Amino acid sequence: MHLDAGIALIVAASAVGAFIVFALWHRIPPVLAFVSMTACGMAIGTGGLLVQEDVGAASWAVTLVALGVLAPVHMRLVFGPPGPGRMVAPGAAAA
Repeated sequence: MHLDAGIALIVAASAVGAFIVFALWHRIPPVLAFVSMTACGMAIGTGGLLVQEDVGAASWAVTLVALGVLAPVHMRLVFGPPGPGRMVAPGAAAA
């Protein structure tokens, strides 16, 4: 039961996260982008923990905090600042 739920959660959170960063990252407000990516990162971590056996409380705490912080930071570094009007053309100086 946990294996199927974990895999489904990983797949669903990855799909939602991909849609957010590829389609909405520069269209939604920055706060919503970061909160959404935090939720997706934590959901992926939860799915990963559900797939494993004998997971302790420390693993839950560290995984959820780490992925909740790292997912939005990673998206910010890869896709640039979120939000409308924040895209910068290649070679152009950012204001």
